[in-house]
Amino acid sequence: MLKAASVVLSFCCLLAVSKLQSPGSDFPPQEALDHVRPEGIRADMAFLADDLLEGRATGTRGYMLAAKYIGSQYAQLGLKPAGEKGTFYQTVRLRQFDIEPEKSSLTFKRNGQEHAQTFETDYITGGDPLYPDTSFDAPAVFVGYGVTAPEFKYDDYANAEVKGKVAVMIYGAPGKFPDAPRAHYSSTECKQRNAVAHGAVGIVNIWAGPLTERIPFASLIRFYHSPHMRWLDEKGAPNGTFPQLRGSATLSVNAAAALFEGAAKPLKAALEAAEASRPQSFPLATSVALHLVSRHSEVESPNIAAILPGSDPQLKDQYVVFTAHADHLGIGRPVNGDSIYNGAVDDASGVAGILAIARSLSQLHPAPRRSILFLAVTGEEEGLLGSDYFAQHPTVPISQIVADVNLDGITLLYDFRDIVALGSEHSSIAADVKDVAAHMRLEVSPDPAPEEVYFIRSDQYSFVKQGVPSVFINEGFQTVDPKLDGKKISEDWEAHYYHLPNDDMNQPNLHFDAAVKSTRVHLAVGYEIAQDPQPPHWNKGDFFAKFAKP
Repeated sequence: MLKAASVVLSFCCLLAVSKLQSPGSDFPPQEALDHVRPEGIRADMAFLADDLLEGRATGTRGYMLAAKYIGSQYAQLGLKPAGEKGTFYQTVRLRQFDIEPEKSSLTFKRNGQEHAQTFETDYITGGDPLYPDTSFDAPAVFVGYGVTAPEFKYDDYANAEVKGKVAVMIYGAPGKFPDAPRAHYSSTECKQRNAVAHGAVGIVNIWAGPLTERIPFASLIRFYHSPHMRWLDEKGAPNGTFPQLRGSATLSVNAAAALFEGAAKPLKAALEAAEASRPQSFPLATSVALHLVSRHSEVESPNIAAILPGSDPQLKDQYVVFTAHADHLGIGRPVNGDSIYNGAVDDASGVAGILAIARSLSQLHPAPRRSILFLAVTGEEEGLLGSDYFAQHPTVPISQIVADVNLDGITLLYDFRDIVALGSEHSSIAADVKDVAAHMRLEVSPDPAPEEVYFIRSDQYSFVKQGVPSVFINEGFQTVDPKLDGKKISEDWEAHYYHLPNDDMNQPNLHFDAAVKSTRVHLAVGYEIAQDPQPPHWNKGDFFAKFAKP
């Protein structure tokens, strides 16, 4: 909605706004938009977030109930199975690894003295995915953010010697980088690969920086209580792992300050240089000894996939994917007596969104020109595992997947006047987003919180890494009701509901009219991509164009 339109829209007004189509536009027909209804979104969310599903943790009975429900909805719509062996399900084998803290330890060594660190006070770790029992004891070298980015003339390792040593680095990436590349270089896998390339035997992360001011170390601890997993390949090897690394841990700021004692710079000066985006590295006067003992087990958990065949003989072998993650955190530590982490907004809402889109598009005649693949994935909460597995083991050729539109928490907190389309600025999808926004009288805003690195924290990133142009759309902070503060509402929700048991259907002020509006935005963007004679393409010379398949 344009800035000049300050009038508060009711739900009925929203229906009128959605009728603003220009002649010859690829914006979806009114009947497609009308099929997205609040009752359907609410009903799907209510089932998926019910206590009976016990939080849908990856690999559990509760998750399988969710998967069977999603598959039954696909079947009811007459969609084509896109899993394995003529089913809607693609099995993902997973290794779960959990730290045994009483058998593990982290110790700083300096000037002949040892300083034992306390688990969940000074450091945190989820265990090791490769080794049930592993350790390192080596000198530590500080390497800034741990980033090497030639395209931005930035290298924290330029003057570092870390072969056989421990690489100590700050969470995140330089603030001077553009938003999405900043997110990419913040990823754990990217940093681990870089550390291994320079010969490191272990990694110690420092929980510091802009994001950590809002999420203190004490809050970070609860995220580590979730199961830790990696998907397994056909040889039983876990994904995204590096045998050269013998372990990793994350330090609190206080523990990091102790680690920096006797170094050329104190931690405060190092953090200031990082905040100024200055590459840096220097040896620390401390060695780090880490011993990790982990419990390993294996589980299976499916992705759920279905296809709506396209109507154009020339384009139907190409696919636009709608993704959402079906998993959440399961049963965990009780909060106010509640131990079921229902995940209503995160991400029963996204699954409800793709089911609403599937119902809508399956009733269109003709169907969209390109085929539509609806993909509810497992293991997002453990590190985008289901989407990463699918993107590397697709049930349709990856070269024929032209775009991914990801729904991770559709809007439920307030009616919005702007959207944030993460990733669209890197490809021609930006034109589709702008066109949809114009039709729906919305603004397109830049990422208001680049330090959150959301672009690497949801499932579209798995497709980006395989060269597929993708977009992750959220509401912006501009509200239709001028009395509301979108930024405050969002931050309050994250502080009091995100990854907590009370993200359920009983939380107050769930706005299903906004959920409909959000789902229609996603539907319209995917539909326009499906209708365009030309598939999306990366912008010439763009950072992510290097991932494109030949």
